[in-house]
Amino acid sequence: MPLSRRLLQPLLSRALIHPRLHSLLQARYEWLRRLQRRPHQIVVWLRLNDPYSYLLIQALPRFLAHFSVQLIFKILPYQEPNHTFTHNVRDAWYLAQFHQLHFHDFQSPSEDNCFKASQLLLANRHLPIADFLTLAKQVFNCLWEHQTQKLSTLTLRFKLLAQTTTEKKMLAAEKEFDHQNQQKAAQLYYQGEWYWCLDDLSDLGDRLSTIGLNQLPHQFQLNSDSIYQDNDYLINDWEQLATIRAQKYTLDYYFSFDDPLSYIYLPPVIALAEHYQLKLHLKPILLHQDNTSLSLEWHTQLNRYVRLAEKYRLPFGEICLPNEQGLHACFALVDYAQQQDIADKITLALLTAIWAEGLDVGHTAHLKKILAQCECEIPALKKHLKSEEWLPQIEQYTVEWSALEVSELPSFYLQGHRRVVFSGAHRLWAIEMALVDNMKLIGTI
Repeated sequence: MPLSRRLLQPLLSRALIHPRLHSLLQARYEWLRRLQRRPHQIVVWLRLNDPYSYLLIQALPRFLAHFSVQLIFKILPYQEPNHTFTHNVRDAWYLAQFHQLHFHDFQSPSEDNCFKASQLLLANRHLPIADFLTLAKQVFNCLWEHQTQKLSTLTLRFKLLAQTTTEKKMLAAEKEFDHQNQQKAAQLYYQGEWYWCLDDLSDLGDRLSTIGLNQLPHQFQLNSDSIYQDNDYLINDWEQLATIRAQKYTLDYYFSFDDPLSYIYLPPVIALAEHYQLKLHLKPILLHQDNTSLSLEWHTQLNRYVRLAEKYRLPFGEICLPNEQGLHACFALVDYAQQQDIADKITLALLTAIWAEGLDVGHTAHLKKILAQCECEIPALKKHLKSEEWLPQIEQYTVEWSALEVSELPSFYLQGHRRVVFSGAHRLWAIEMALVDNMKLIGTI
């Protein structure tokens, strides 16, 4: 890595997470809103055959009870289910169980029914917001529970938008959505920032509360269990713990060194595995992506990572993204560490160096500093760095991860009596719920 990038990236990352910069960037939109005399508006992007959109519609009434905002709904066209669909519906089912929402069927609605539902919703956006959300929930319920007759009844009770007009509106929405480089539906857009489904709804609520829009005296949460923190375990009963621990389940942790969530979730997943005595396998994968430079576009997401890292009492924000040479060095060191049974220690040290200490893992002097800090000594370090003995193992991990048909990192693959995979942020509770499901399968609860 060039010396200039090695020096500038940590400085730039610190600037991007500075609270004053974040406030100034948010203030741009507030000044424009006041100038145009607009109410606080949130644009909600829904896709009718997207399971997360179904969950979001159910959560919005509780959200609106807290915040005095105007919702603008955009309906995206039907999208043919892709290779991640099976994972998404399973993930939505776990989210629904956790947040006490409804989601039962794992089969996608038909394209014809989704289009009919789009005509219905687009034609009735003028309804008072409470009435529209009631209608939208009924429509999603008809689609996902395949109640075609009930959907037909709704189309008789409410007006429909013309077919050509519906197509034009949805294509325009999709064009705008793509222009914003968004891929996942169930997004909420508020003054320059995007919030995804239930995962980010609390972040949006915190932002609105900060500017005084919370109408209730308590903090927004989806239900009474939403105060659960990923480092507070669901199962603490010693008898139940002993049963789980006796099963000797395996948990594979697929991650990437150039992914910040892979760093943030490594310490808590190590602690979770220790609590339940799961056999944890760390499996770094190689993704071919250009992700070696920071820019102003990173500031929103980086600030969310800072808040998430604080939750786990982790340092975050002095960043030096690894280039190809740096990634190869990480793979070589992890390969060595796995042979010496110190993979947890070295992997965490490398991720910390990248995301919290601003060290260049492709620079030998920095690598020696990292190893010294974690009290690890590797004989013939340069020889290991030049070797590519790690390549077959990393390629195998990458193939394994691709076969799981998920799209986000880190990914958690629990192998018990029932095998299940979760991916992305805010999913440690889901691993624990899956452990409970496994206990039910063997008849211990």
